[in-house]
Amino acid sequence: MTEQFVLVPSAAIEALAAEVRQMREELRGARIHPAPQWLSISDAAKALNVHRATITRKIDTGELEARGSGKLRRVKINPA
Repeated sequence: MTEQFVLVPSAAIEALAAEVRQMREELRGARIHPAPQWLSISDAAKALNVHRATITRKIDTGELEARGSGKLRRVKINPA
């Protein structure tokens, strides 16, 4: 494999450097959060160390997001 050199105008390099600086600034303080888990009501209760009725009440009041119905109902839990 042979190396190739390409002449790049200094204005293009300066523009690229400015873009990288801007991206760094935008990402400063950014945090990565784990993806939410969708658990059964029983598993969600165990994960949050509460009773199943508490999970159901939180779903009914809108504190927890849920989808599905019956035994297929899943609750959205954001891992800590």
